Amino acid sequence: MPYTIHDTTLARKILWLDFIAGGGTAFIGIVFYRQLTAILGFSQQFILTIAIITGIYALLALRLALQKLISIRLYRTLSIANWIWAVISVGLLVIYFGEATLIGKLFLVLQVMVVGALAWVEGKLLREM
Repeated sequence: MPYTIHDTTLARKILWLDFIAGGGTAFIGIVFYRQLTAILGFSQQFILTIAIITGIYALLALRLALQKLISIRLYRTLSIANWIWAVISVGLLVIYFGEATLIGKLFLVLQVMVVGALAWVEGKLLREM
């Protein structure tokens, strides 16, 4: 089915928000992963994995935000991928809740909420033609 974006101005704002949130998480995770192990209660590998994944999402959001005409196919891919990452994040919350510090638990909860909200808004802006 062909789709269109209902409000491209809002979509661009959401894409920039997606880039800033994901890019910020990726940058902090990659640069400070050693220090974050004690703060969050996660292994260095876990922190780096999340940082790399969110970095990939951020780069896709940036690519879309910078396009003159937003690619519907890539936009839908990002929206669906955000839903998938939100579900995976719920699983990570369950799996790592016991070993996480309070700040680590808050990080995981916020990740689920932010990524889920981004996926929901991005999806709501898509309309079938």
